[in-house]
Amino acid sequence: MKIIPSVLRKEGWHLREAGWPIQVGVKSGATPFGHGHLHRTMAEYFLLLQGSLRLRVDDREIGMKQGDLVVIEPGEAHAVIHASRDSLLLLLMPPPVPGDKVELEEPERQKAKVKRHK
Repeated sequence: MKIIPSVLRKEGWHLREAGWPIQVGVKSGATPFGHGHLHRTMAEYFLLLQGSLRLRVDDREIGMKQGDLVVIEPGEAHAVIHASRDSLLLLLMPPPVPGDKVELEEPERQKAKVKRHK
């Protein structure tokens, strides 16, 4: 058994150690999100616990509100393009696989660039 107290107050990835079947990410809208990328073999689950945000998945923009779950399939390019300051996002995915994450080239990054909070 492993207990992570107050996990929603600790931004970053949890349970990344080898042997755990899942990694859990916690991200708030108060800090910048990463660049657009895709995963070759892994799905990624975005569960919005609070606030609102907009995702770009391939060429589609998706608005999320509290309680929404979006499943990003392997091979789908994705990025958070806007997040409200009060947003709280829970990310779930399998443990990291070497070479699975592909950072997008500059033109794709520009499309998926994170907007500053208003």
